[in-house]
Amino acid sequence: IYASIKNEDKYLKNRDVKKEIKEVYVLPTTTKNPNQRPIIVGFGPSGMYAGLILAEAGLKPIIIERGQAVEQRTKDINAFFTKGKLLESSNVQFGEGGAGTFSDGKLTTRMKNVRVSKVYEEFVEAGANPAILYQQRPHLGTDVLQSIVKKIREKIIRLGGEVHFDTKLKSLLLKGNQIIGIHTNKQDFTTDSVILCTGHSASDTYETLLAQGVEIIQKDFAIGVRVEHPQSLIDQSTYGKHYGHPALKASSYQLTAKTSVNRGVYSFCMCPGGVVIPASTEQNCLAVNGMSYSMRAGKNANSAILVQIPRNDFDQGHPLDGFLFQKKLEQLGFYEGFVAPAQNIKDYLAHTPSDKLVIETSYPRNTIMKDMHAFFSDEVNQAMEEGMKQFDKKIHGWIENGIMVGLETRSSSPIKMIRNEDGSSSTIKGLYPCGEGAGYAGGIVSSAVDGIKQAENYIAHLNQ
Repeated sequence: IYASIKNEDKYLKNRDVKKEIKEVYVLPTTTKNPNQRPIIVGFGPSGMYAGLILAEAGLKPIIIERGQAVEQRTKDINAFFTKGKLLESSNVQFGEGGAGTFSDGKLTTRMKNVRVSKVYEEFVEAGANPAILYQQRPHLGTDVLQSIVKKIREKIIRLGGEVHFDTKLKSLLLKGNQIIGIHTNKQDFTTDSVILCTGHSASDTYETLLAQGVEIIQKDFAIGVRVEHPQSLIDQSTYGKHYGHPALKASSYQLTAKTSVNRGVYSFCMCPGGVVIPASTEQNCLAVNGMSYSMRAGKNANSAILVQIPRNDFDQGHPLDGFLFQKKLEQLGFYEGFVAPAQNIKDYLAHTPSDKLVIETSYPRNTIMKDMHAFFSDEVNQAMEEGMKQFDKKIHGWIENGIMVGLETRSSSPIKMIRNEDGSSSTIKGLYPCGEGAGYAGGIVSSAVDGIKQAENYIAHLNQ
């Protein structure tokens, strides 16, 4: 907590108190006018903050986003949840704010630098609760994020930037290996610099970029399921005798396990009081995710339970094999109307079918009872089973009172786009791969920070 106090020396004698000077983010500056305006592709956390820095520096970025503005996007997603009508360009993954807009809105990060403070401060300016500046595990909630991303967009526009929705990158325009523009579904744009912030689900874009010479390699990722439990179970485990105190909010958990098959198993994107949602981007494919509102008032807690997937699980010699692996799993887990396969955790471990779920799921598209073993390899199932048994020792009743809902396939990007030390692409001049999709971030804050870094790198190049 940053504070001004009297008798500072007195407090510093306490070994649990240390002095830390607050760093202030210094905006990079330039006196040079670029020949062409910089373009940002994608308006998730990395694209949003890259655009914000460039706009504040007076560089008037042009931002394109394949999805819709948050107002229309919210309507499209609600129609998907209630009617099963998926729009491949406007969904939980694509649109203003990226995948983070329809999540729990966690702002936790292990990163400690002044750029993180910049991210938080901009969120507060856009309407977030100032408490996120000092909370240990801050979160925003999807309802608050929807308002925040709109206000950040409006700020970028006020500063001279442009944001074009429903505008998809079709290809780079190149002269040799130098960018001279981009081709979109709406029009061509002239530029010599592109910050690429397309997210972890834009596999079609990465196919195009690979064909154009962008260096892309495989990387490990993880797959698994969503689990749900009564929030009361998690709260009882967390708070013990203090459970039920009105001052205590819905609690979370973070679980990890080592297994005999040398695959880590861990919880991810845990959503207290949240809901499980369909997060597909393609027809006839099912992916799920978790989402919470700011009050976290739902009766269920949910979390991804993931198993590490090393490259040798999917490597067939092509840089994008990880995407193919994901898609095959999503096709296998798809049922008409985006109904999700489901099973009680205790039945999964006993290798017996479930007749009925032990708790009511929050998933909006209904469920169908399936043996969840059918979707994974023997090794992944063994790791999952071992991990779940360990988790039950940490949270008593975790197995008996839990259900598995849908397949979690989009926790991270299965690729990495190679960058030089200055942040630029190793093979295409003027291209700055950025954020989670490029393999350099995981989550809202780290993605936003990478967007800030790449904006700084562009300005540094401009100043040369």
